[in-house]
Amino acid sequence: MIIENVMIDCGVPFKKIKECLYNINYLLITHIHSDHLNKSCVKQIRKLFPNIKIIGNYEVAQEIDVDVIANAGYDVNTKDYTFFPFECVHDVLCYGYIWNVNGFRIIYATDTNNLDILHNNGIKYDYIFIESNYDEVKIKNAKRTKGYDPKLSALRHMSKQKATEFYYVNRRDNNSKFIELHKSERFY
Repeated sequence: MIIENVMIDCGVPFKKIKECLYNINYLLITHIHSDHLNKSCVKQIRKLFPNIKIIGNYEVAQEIDVDVIANAGYDVNTKDYTFFPFECVHDVLCYGYIWNVNGFRIIYATDTNNLDILHNNGIKYDYIFIESNYDEVKIKNAKRTKGYDPKLSALRHMSKQKATEFYYVNRRDNNSKFIELHKSERFY
């Protein structure tokens, strides 16, 4: 995902994103799962685009070289932005981020089963990029297959119903945009 000059995660091969990197100043890594962090891709970014600042939590910093180790609840100040990292509920340490771009407040959170930590904080968003992985009815009716239990997997992710509720409660106004992330191919 690219928002202005910020790329969030890079769980793809380098050649898929290379052309986009010329306009990127910051790379936020949310967590260490391979669909969000491709270590060989980051290695190429470091080599060919050394001016891109990489920001990630301490688990990410154990996997790759980062410029800034983000800590939940503490601002990360850069030349262009102040990122506010917060912890998401997942099976590894995962951070979401809040920041302002051209007067618009953005929230980005993926691979989490809820955003309860942000309820009742009074912050309203113009752009809401959040996990919207599955439909609760489809998960309820899903059958377990060889070694895969969709209901168990759903515990690590947020339903589109919860995501939609978060959007309506936390949007600034009717013009706020809702961008659903991490949609399941089978259960959305």
